[in-house]
Amino acid sequence: MRRERRELLLRVIDLCESVRRNELDPFEVRVGEFLQRLRELLPKLRDLQDLYLDLQALVGLTEVILRQGEWIRHRSSLLYLDPLLISLKVQVMSPRELAEILVEAWHPTVELEALSLPALSEAKEYWTNLPPLEERRRELGEGGEGVGELPLEELQRMGILRREEFERLLTELWEELKRSAGEKGISYWRFISAPTFEETVRRAWLVSFLVSYGYAGMELKPLEDDLLLFPYSSPQRREESMSVPVSLSEEKWREKRGRGRRG
Repeated sequence: MRRERRELLLRVIDLCESVRRNELDPFEVRVGEFLQRLRELLPKLRDLQDLYLDLQALVGLTEVILRQGEWIRHRSSLLYLDPLLISLKVQVMSPRELAEILVEAWHPTVELEALSLPALSEAKEYWTNLPPLEERRRELGEGGEGVGELPLEELQRMGILRREEFERLLTELWEELKRSAGEKGISYWRFISAPTFEETVRRAWLVSFLVSYGYAGMELKPLEDDLLLFPYSSPQRREESMSVPVSLSEEKWREKRGRGRRG
């Protein structure tokens, strides 16, 4: 029995070392299963060497989780889409949608611009006369602050929205979602879409609180380029959370509204 316990610890350590040396995909390591087995094994360990191996295995699994997180962040930064998902999405698209994408991506040769000697000469003169970077920074001065968040507490502090009013709006939207979504859910864009862009932004803002507070859930639909929004009958306590960034611009609002009218 003791030998089997030590073999398990050495196996976990070896797998983690393979991941660290980039010899093994971190997602091939069954982290959850190994953590559970280590948890069950710990009370049975008496030897100091076994305890040290248990600690080394736990640290190794932690590094595997970090590698998994780095992989996900890297793919997210590249807006990575699995080739199979792209293939399936192409199959379900209509000929009109495929034609629109082709027109947007098509660049006929006759429209391509080519470099000429006068253009190269002009570029050389531009870079030669361009002031140093430090000097240009001084002329520009300090940059402004980036885009930040506007939480509910800040709106209350500014006197723009009282908590009672906010809770009323949230409850009304929750009831509307339960009526509209039914048992199968509803398209996120279809639900938040309103006749004006300002009202659409307001509804999207309130929906974000419905999801954050556990009144509703969201499911990613990559093939449809959409999100499925569904209500809960009562607020749910979330053990795990997932961040889903949704970009909302006036251009995208017009695009979604146009698709909705064609549908």
